[in-house]
Amino acid sequence: MRLVDHAAHPGAVHGIAGLQTRLLRYYLVVTTALYAAGVTVTLLPHGGRSTAVVTGGVLAVGLGIGGVAVLWLRPRTAVGHRVALIAAVLATPAVMAFHTLASAQSLCLIAAMFLAMYVRAFLRDRLAHAVVGVLVVLVLLALWWAPAPTYPITYPIFGVAIVAAGGAFGVVTKALIAASCTDPLTGVFNRAGWEMETAKARAGLPIGDPVAVVIVDVDNFKRVNDTQGHRAGDDLLVELAQSWTRSSPRGAVIARLGGDEFAALLAGHPPELMDEFARATTEALPFVSVGTAWSTDPGEQVSDILARADAELYRIKQARREQL
Repeated sequence: MRLVDHAAHPGAVHGIAGLQTRLLRYYLVVTTALYAAGVTVTLLPHGGRSTAVVTGGVLAVGLGIGGVAVLWLRPRTAVGHRVALIAAVLATPAVMAFHTLASAQSLCLIAAMFLAMYVRAFLRDRLAHAVVGVLVVLVLLALWWAPAPTYPITYPIFGVAIVAAGGAFGVVTKALIAASCTDPLTGVFNRAGWEMETAKARAGLPIGDPVAVVIVDVDNFKRVNDTQGHRAGDDLLVELAQSWTRSSPRGAVIARLGGDEFAALLAGHPPELMDEFARATTEALPFVSVGTAWSTDPGEQVSDILARADAELYRIKQARREQL
């Protein structure tokens, strides 16, 4: 069985990884619009009275516009996402540091809670804890600095609210995303997980470093199901996934792309390692055919490299059929 349609999966921007970027962009757009509205209302005539200092609002609007611009110009890069996330973390405390009303501080807390949910949902656990911790510290410092009257109980309430929001809703969202990215039979990534993880691996790779794809397909898999039953076929796929995962180089992304086809992405490893991995796969799993492809072109999508590996796999299977 060959891959269904590589063109239907042009990259993770259209999959779950794209959801991560779109949600951060949406968060920045909404909060920036709200902060801009607050600045506008504050600057309107109030009978000669000054109702608030707009410094924080102006800073937050600038940070938000900058974050949205970075995500728009560099949506597929890890650097662009980091810059936008830093802008989001700084924006809300900047507003809070200049508020004169305690009620306005409570409204800003909602934005910080939503950001904590996003961070816990999409970032790796250790990094997510660090980012949420920084956000809490910045919010508490903003409360302390702000001219708005603040009761001592406000500090633990704000801190607990941000941490709890991230822990309760963010972790649940993360678990749902992980489940949607995992093949339930073999435990490796499914097609959505492949797109998300390969996008991350490619984004963090220095320009010019090689990216290799190794793809395997079980020979005569339909015959196994027809003669030994689907349970035997499932056991064979599980054995393949476990064996391949154990023997794969460190950092490899392993996924079941559909049916009896699996793929591995090796990012930053030399082509010689890819060849060695392919040979080891053939020796350890004699019941599969193997196709490989690699690229040093930063503009070539992983889906295109995968397509070339699949084409080689098909040529190998055709040659085997002709020899029979």
